[in-house]
Amino acid sequence: MNVLIVSSSDGITLSLLRCLGLLNIRSHVISIWKSSDSSRFSRFCKNYTSSFVSESSQDTKEIVNTINNYCKKQKIDIIIPSGLLGTFLIALIKEKLSYSSVFPLNSADQISNLNNKWYFYQLLKQHGIPTPETTLIETTEQIELLNLNFPIIVKPLDQGNGDGVKRIDSIEDLHKYISNENHLNNLPLLAQEYIDGYDILLNILAENGKLIAWTINKRVPYFFEFFKDEKLLEIAHKLVYSCNYSGVANFDIRFDERTNSMKVIECNPRFWSSFGASVSYGIDFVNLGMLLAQGHKLPDNLKKELTCTETEKIPYPSPSQFLKGLLLGKYRFTGINNISRDLAWQSILDPLPNIYEKIWNRLGIVNTYDGVMLNKLL
Repeated sequence: MNVLIVSSSDGITLSLLRCLGLLNIRSHVISIWKSSDSSRFSRFCKNYTSSFVSESSQDTKEIVNTINNYCKKQKIDIIIPSGLLGTFLIALIKEKLSYSSVFPLNSADQISNLNNKWYFYQLLKQHGIPTPETTLIETTEQIELLNLNFPIIVKPLDQGNGDGVKRIDSIEDLHKYISNENHLNNLPLLAQEYIDGYDILLNILAENGKLIAWTINKRVPYFFEFFKDEKLLEIAHKLVYSCNYSGVANFDIRFDERTNSMKVIECNPRFWSSFGASVSYGIDFVNLGMLLAQGHKLPDNLKKELTCTETEKIPYPSPSQFLKGLLLGKYRFTGINNISRDLAWQSILDPLPNIYEKIWNRLGIVNTYDGVMLNKLL
């Protein structure tokens, strides 16, 4: 089988390449956003090319032609988007893609709205899904009228990777934050009540508002800890149904230690950076989504939900974290026979992209967030 990854995020693309490599799938990449291009050095990447998107509608038409011509020539079976812009673009043009199946996706408008933190907050309130109290700050005058107790969390509406997110302890600190020349602090901003507790990740694959597969985990030192929680599972069904969701998504949840309750924070309507941990656990969102894209019935023997009765720990499937854990004796050696089927080990055996990325970062080269272009395309 041949798969084409339309990429605006090298990190997520690299995880996809390694997951597809475990399935012995030939993976091709078209990069649509200028980045370090580190994933082209992966041993799991059969071919890598670029066709950058801009706000010009002519460029978008050319990318449609580029993808269609590539799929026809290389006999691509399935197109998988990677990154926020990649996911949005494929959702925008999927009806014009003639030669290959497309991984399950929401509409482009839904992806944009779910990525926007204020619109997502309004969706949560509309459907009675628990979330921290949140206010939209559009003018400096609104700061004095803020009806939230400090400390608060402030964040841009549509940035990713935690950029611009900061805890603010006083009204004076909020004024200083907004007056800073960093463009991430520009209004409008979201102000959200600070929740004492810890973060949980709710990860899903859905089709037409029906939950197909899911995992729940949290980060602990050297591991992702997987566990079942019926209240969170109920929230997952409600989230998927409320927006008739199709595709993969990751929801940031905050466990409130004061009230012993869960509160939904944000939505990433795309593959998320740590989805490889779920694959290592045994729930392969990539494989399941590809089967749905081709109209296949999902086999009963493929895991689709957590089966652990107690918490289960999975090593970080990234080379630096995994290697550090190995050297410190945190991870048990599973034997030579299992290495070829272990995603964490495959990341160590595919070192060139991460070495290149470290050099790129050491040079101080900063990649522009791909969501910037999404806003220009809207």
